[in-house]
Amino acid sequence: MRIETILGAQSGAVKQKPVWQGIIIGLFWLITGGCRPQQLQQQPKPQASRPKPAHYRDARTGREAYAVPRTASPLFNPQLAPKLLDDPKRDTWQKPEQIVRALRLQQGDVVADIGAGSGYLLPHLSRAVGPQGLVLAEEIQPEYFPALHRHAKRLKNVRVIRGTTHDPKLIKKVNCFVLLTTYHEVENPVAFLKTLKRYAKSGAHLAIIDFDASRKGTPTAPQGHEIADVVVIAEAKAAGWRLVKQHQFLSSQFFLVFESIVN
Repeated sequence: MRIETILGAQSGAVKQKPVWQGIIIGLFWLITGGCRPQQLQQQPKPQASRPKPAHYRDARTGREAYAVPRTASPLFNPQLAPKLLDDPKRDTWQKPEQIVRALRLQQGDVVADIGAGSGYLLPHLSRAVGPQGLVLAEEIQPEYFPALHRHAKRLKNVRVIRGTTHDPKLIKKVNCFVLLTTYHEVENPVAFLKTLKRYAKSGAHLAIIDFDASRKGTPTAPQGHEIADVVVIAEAKAAGWRLVKQHQFLSSQFFLVFESIVN
């Protein structure tokens, strides 16, 4: 059946579509609220904004960096330790006694040498904390353990710790962490520095000493085994460590001291 509707004086009789078609069209408009078909397409969900990575800019040099993922340097070859790490001439430029004095360790302190290698720094740390103190010589490469155990046998306040790439497995809470030419090899550095905080005593400090090619000192930074100081500071900031001191007496290395930020 069909119906006719009067549209106006000037309009003639207009035949309408079948009633069932009108009902379907009306239902469509009621359901969609009058939306056009293209408006019915699913709109993309807004993406949650990502937090900005930690940033550091050196006001003195203008260098800056962000704490973003990076590739760690390869681990140092233990076979080169006798020639490079344990060379007696190393003292002239590494200045281990001056480093330890700058750490301001106290008798009875617990200090962790993270990535102790063949144990170059252990005698100096051992004297600084005294017989009532403790030096944790942490290392992940098994080739270094014979040398470390020889140090521990001679230095009664040294304990050798076998850590992993993500956890140093320390056995005591620590007053001071030392990473001497180790940090550039650390995988997932922000996560690792956060892990160190778990082992930190109240008021603990973190010392990171490493090669930076921009310093142009002697000896020159080994290719592939160096890192910019601003990168380290940005990553430490992201992990909850605040820079409190920058020592400048090492010509080709930076010497950064941090303290833990209390959350």
